[in-house]
Amino acid sequence: MLGRRLAVLGLAVIALTVLAALLAPWLTPYAAQGAGAPDIVHKLLAPSWAHPFGTDEMGRDLLARVLYGARTSLALAVLVVGISVVVGIAVGLAAGYAGGWADEAAMRTTDVFLAFPPLLLAILLVTVMGRGFASTVLALALVWWPVYAVLVRGQVVSLRGQPFIEAARATGVPPLGIMRRHLLPNALGPLLVQAMVDLGVVILAAASLSFIGLGPHPPTADWGVMIN
Repeated sequence: MLGRRLAVLGLAVIALTVLAALLAPWLTPYAAQGAGAPDIVHKLLAPSWAHPFGTDEMGRDLLARVLYGARTSLALAVLVVGISVVVGIAVGLAAGYAGGWADEAAMRTTDVFLAFPPLLLAILLVTVMGRGFASTVLALALVWWPVYAVLVRGQVVSLRGQPFIEAARATGVPPLGIMRRHLLPNALGPLLVQAMVDLGVVILAAASLSFIGLGPHPPTADWGVMIN
């Protein structure tokens, strides 16, 4: 019972965060400041009824910045996980079904990426590509896709010898059809669980990059920059 209550509470917090991000322009009278417009006259104000979180060094309402930062963080996390899932599915399905040298080459490539600490590799990639929203998304996606490739490949390897797969081959179903209609649906369960978990981890990783000055360009609202 306690586990269910905690799950419901966690779901409620996530739903409120997503809702606040989507409705940010309508939840604050300082939408322009949330988007980055300065107001030097009112800089570094203490919390008050007019500014519940106070204002920053540019005079922008911090509550508005937090709400707009949620939009940035959620958009970035969804893009990173989405790209990683698509690439991971493609690589994992092809490697697991083909086997042999193709499987070996794909898995050794993923091992190269997995050998580096994820955040360190992301820092290196953003440094090479230059800071910005697109660079952050691409760098984190390059770090994250091997996790999904290994997960999907493991599911495919465990299923490719099953009788229903052999029956599909015997009836003339092409490899792409087998992967799309029989293997992928059976691999989606653990894949979706991993993706849900990774959304929060990606938000933390993106905030870490922003904290050290490698995230989206100002004046884009970003939680890592605000913490800094």
